[in-house]
Formats: sequence, C-alpha cells, structure tokens
Amino acid sequence: GVKLDVQNFCCPEYLAQMVQMIRRNWNANQGAGGQPVVRFTIGRDGVLTNVQLSQSSGQALLDLEARRAVLNTKQLPPLPREFTEPQLTVHLTFDFQR
Repeated sequence: GVKLDVQNFCCPEYLAQMVQMIRRNWNANQGAGGQPVVRFTIGRDGVLTNVQLSQSSGQALLDLEARRAVLNTKQLPPLPREFTEPQLTVHLTFDFQR
C-alpha cells in the first residue's frame, strides 16, 4: 500500500483520487521489502513537479520503482478551489512487501 503525509489539506477525496492514479503506475511486486518515501509538488493545474526520493528504502530497485510511479503519473486533476495555496507538497510512502 501507500501512506500519505500532507499538512492541513482540505479535501480527502482529492488525495484518494491522487493515490489511485499513482497506484495504477506502481508495480508493487519487486521481490523485496522496503518503504521508500517520494516527495513531489502538485501545481494548481495538477502537474507533478520536483519528484524526488526523500527517504531511501535501502533497496535501489524499490526507490527507482516508487519514483517512477510518480513520474509516470505526470498529471492529476487541478487542485480543488477550496485549497488556496499555489501548490501542494506531498510525501508518499510506498510499502513494498516481500
């Protein structure tokens, strides 16, 4: 699964949709266990930028796969109007099971 860390975000349904879209690009079956954390920014238009590994799992393959899942998502729906900041920074933990 994945675990989400965002600060004071108004709209859980948006986050659920984001996780679902990223999961479609995630191959969780890597034959190793670990929990890499990927940090990225969502712009008002839904474009994902600044995708980086913020915490390694200790397994290069898992780190690459987690980052790839976010990079391949590229575009989310625009941020909700209720969220007034110019962008949202997300820390997403990918839980790879053996």
